[in-house]
Amino acid sequence: MGGVLRWGRVMSQAPLFIVGGTGLFRRGLCSFLEDTPFQMAAEFDNAEACVSALSKASAPEADVIVYVSNGDPEVSAAAIDALISCCDARVLVLSGELSVDELGACLRVGAGGYLLSNISKEVLSHSLRLIVLGETVFPSQLATAWATGQLRQTTNSVEVDKALEVLTQRETEILGCLTEGSPNKMIARQLGITEATVKIHVKSLIRKIGVQNRTQAALWAIQAGYSKNGTDLAA
Repeated sequence: MGGVLRWGRVMSQAPLFIVGGTGLFRRGLCSFLEDTPFQMAAEFDNAEACVSALSKASAPEADVIVYVSNGDPEVSAAAIDALISCCDARVLVLSGELSVDELGACLRVGAGGYLLSNISKEVLSHSLRLIVLGETVFPSQLATAWATGQLRQTTNSVEVDKALEVLTQRETEILGCLTEGSPNKMIARQLGITEATVKIHVKSLIRKIGVQNRTQAALWAIQAGYSKNGTDLAA
């Protein structure tokens, strides 16, 4: 098919595109959006169809795009890169299985989030709100997967120890919060500090451990076996 399957927009709600997956899955996802701040404005079979439609003068606009992954990291990354290049919408990836390789590939090209497709309506709505606000979301299952040995440790333990040594106590606390996907506002509330202070600490710890953003910092910590209470999960 490859084209636009359905159009529509509710002005009081944020417009959203759904790209990929089966028509049945998209119908179910659309029903999930009922009574949320988001409304499906268009759906597409694939990223190519979406990019083609957006190249037209009469193309609709979207605040966020939900991309349904087929599980291939390279395909997903290429699709997200193409979508981001043709519009200003943020992109949330929905995947049937947890894949660190796909997660990393998607985030590197600018995805605003990566979640499993079995999430609840409430989690989906909350995650979309965070993404529109500029936050990045990913599964809390990542920490569990590492703790149970489902993820392979790729971070050198000596380098990890050296990096953690230069972090202040507050920075290590915030790093732990990042592994749970907590936004700045929630971190500030948990630690009893201002949101502006959280931002300063996040910027500092990102520089110290040598990553580019908060999501990479969280992934670095998780792969290193670092948990919120500071224990080594890989031990």
